[in-house]
This record gives sequence, C-alpha cells and structure tokens, in this order.
Amino acid sequence: MQQTEHQEIIDSVPAYALNSLDAKEAEMVGRHVASCAQCRAELAAFESVVDVLPLAAPEIEPSAALKERLMQQIQTTPRGETAGPQSAALSLWQRFTAALSDFLAGPRWQPVAVLVVLVLLVGGFFVWRQINPPPSRQFILTPTEAAPGAQGVIEVVGNGRQATLTVTGLPELDPASQYQLWLIKDGQRISGGVFSVSADGAQTIPIDAPQPVPDYAAFGITIEPAGGSPGPTGERVLGYNL
Repeated sequence: MQQTEHQEIIDSVPAYALNSLDAKEAEMVGRHVASCAQCRAELAAFESVVDVLPLAAPEIEPSAALKERLMQQIQTTPRGETAGPQSAALSLWQRFTAALSDFLAGPRWQPVAVLVVLVLLVGGFFVWRQINPPPSRQFILTPTEAAPGAQGVIEVVGNGRQATLTVTGLPELDPASQYQLWLIKDGQRISGGVFSVSADGAQTIPIDAPQPVPDYAAFGITIEPAGGSPGPTGERVLGYNL
C-alpha cells in the first residue's frame, strides 16, 4: 500500500473505533488493520478510551419537570419593558443559557459536566496521537534458498511489548507442518509463535515474547511439525541477522 493510502487509513482509525464510518470505509479500514501492526496499535489505543467513555458518569434520569422549570426561568421580557426584536431575541438566548448553566452547576448535574470534560480530553488525545504516532521499528527478514520468493517483516510499536510478524510469499505447507518463529538471544532460541499461511502465502501474527522484541539479537523462521517444536528442527525459510 502506498504511503499516502496508509496515512489515509491511519486518519480513519479514530472514526473506525467510534463505529462512525460507512460500511465501505469500515471494511477497507478493517482489512488494512488486520495486516498492519502500526494501525492495530493505533486502533487498540483508541478503543481503550472509547470503551471506558460510557462509564465516566453514572446514569441519571432527568426530572420530568425539567422542561417546565427551564421555561419558567427563560420567560419573555416582562410587560412594560421595551426592546427591539433583535435585542429581545438576544436577551431570551442569554436567559436560556444562564438558566441551563444554573441547572448544570447543581450537584446532580456535575457528572454531566465531568463527561463533557472527558469528551474534550478524548478529542485532544485523538489529535495528539495523530500528530505524535507511537514510534515503530521494523526488522526485515531475508529469504533463504528454501523460499526465495518469501518476505518477512517484524514491526515493533512503542516500548517493544507489542510486535507483529507479517510474511508473504511462503509456500503453503501440508497439514502436518507449520512455520515457527524463533527469537534468539545469547545463543538461546525461544518460540515467538507458530503459524500457517493462506493459499497466497501470507499471514500476520502477534509475537509472543517474554521480553521486548528489540532485546533479541536475531530472528528466524523454520518449518516444524504442526503445533511447533521445543527448538528448531526444520529448514529455515526466513531470517534476520543470522
């Protein structure tokens, strides 16, 4: 995907988290997010805020007399007072806003004010995240003779605890075999995930790592029995710094 198209998707992530895109746009963003670690991290950050937004204030049942009380406080200009149409309308609006402010200033309406402030903070957070996206780092895996047309990218977001592996061009294996990602540090290899690829040789998986992914010195992908192995036993198809 071109960089400009990628940026358009990132710009649509906040609306996607709020379910405010039309069906076609939502489908496009969802399809992209499924294969892009950076956009998945963006979406997760927005969704974590959206999920708690309804819990910011308890539910309050408005009084049945609310409308009547408001109207009483914004009565029209008393008899005998003269004013032109424009000044009378302005005075009516001023009285309405003042009456509404009085209601919201009461203790029972304070949660509403808190919710309004929270919405403003969330909006500011969205803008800040667009201007300051979380830092990301990529590790490009190179193919071996076993899979010369394959490509692999490990994308790390933020502090390194969130990372994904995306591969393309890998041969589809028989059901008895799967690919396994290895994380290598100080000569020790641990599994970062076991996966199969689709018919077109592509797949994206989250990386399961006990330490931040950039702490590892090298990465490799081998062909292993279905379900994975305790250590590499099969042919290597992709690697980084090996």
